[in-house]
Amino acid sequence: WSTGKKIEMAYNEAISAKHDAREKQNIDYSFFNEEDTKRLIREKEMIDSFEDAMARKEFKVFFQPKYSPKNKELVGAEALVRWIKKDGSITNPGDFIPIFERNNIIRKLDEYIFRNVCLYLKKWKDSGKKIVPVSVNLSRASLYYKGVTEEYERITEIIGVDSKMLPIEITESAAVADSAVKEIIDSFHALGFSLQMDDFGSGYSSLASLNLMHFDTLKLDKSLVDYIGEFGGNRLIEHTISLAKELGIQITAEGVENENQVKFLKNIGCDSIQGFFYSKPVPAEDFIQTLDNPVFDMVKSDTDYVEEHLYNFNQSYYRPSFHSVVINLTKNDITDYYEYADWENMLRVKTRKFTDAVEKT
Repeated sequence: WSTGKKIEMAYNEAISAKHDAREKQNIDYSFFNEEDTKRLIREKEMIDSFEDAMARKEFKVFFQPKYSPKNKELVGAEALVRWIKKDGSITNPGDFIPIFERNNIIRKLDEYIFRNVCLYLKKWKDSGKKIVPVSVNLSRASLYYKGVTEEYERITEIIGVDSKMLPIEITESAAVADSAVKEIIDSFHALGFSLQMDDFGSGYSSLASLNLMHFDTLKLDKSLVDYIGEFGGNRLIEHTISLAKELGIQITAEGVENENQVKFLKNIGCDSIQGFFYSKPVPAEDFIQTLDNPVFDMVKSDTDYVEEHLYNFNQSYYRPSFHSVVINLTKNDITDYYEYADWENMLRVKTRKFTDAVEKT
């Protein structure tokens, strides 16, 4: 409490500190500080500029391709929003989306993105492009909006796009939070939309929800994909995909960043993959080129091959057959370790020598 501060301001600061304590969950109390003031000012500026940003069309649709790991063919994409201001600066979605969700203006942005995706699909199809399904995210606020299914159907009919080309993505946390979601999912299905459970594995995962709610696709979150290469992570993903297949659910893996993850997911039957390994999210004009060249092709560098071999060598589940590995520890010190060498002892000795050399440098 500061002398001369208005009671309304002090009250708002106290409420902000209380919310901070609730969100962290591991503390019993929280103090309001100047950083909180700056954060609240930034949030208010974003909220106040939302309508003008919409009018200036600063919210752009980016597309992240989804590929089949079997034949490397383009099988779909996810529509993602980017806020590119008139001065060229870019606001991170992680900064503005949670704020828009808390203030319930995310619904308008959801509909804006959905409408624009429909317009892009219509434009591409009319120009002779072979289009693929583009999934669109539906926030929790939009999910509980009365009449959302009918509104989305109306948009597709007016623009002239088939609803089957517009899968709806719903986060796992939103899907399991309320039994009423099942009715909304069923309504979307009745209108021809397919449903995808997004971010599966990012927090708590309810396997029961896969049985209670009719999702067509399960999207494995990057936090789960990052465990590939660890024994427990491999088994968890294998069993998740196996269960989904038994239930007739397709699998998409998100956040895939290297070829070893792709190989693993391909071998256990993952249907599609999206992530930086294939492509980052790109603007519409770049995604058109992807539609024109729907088969993924990547030229490997020598470094890629070295990293792949070293990664495979360390995977207990992979067990490749190596006869030797050459390790370059210093510029003038190259050591060959052959098939029957004492790997552990040699590596310990050479690592110690390398560490000593670094310290002397």
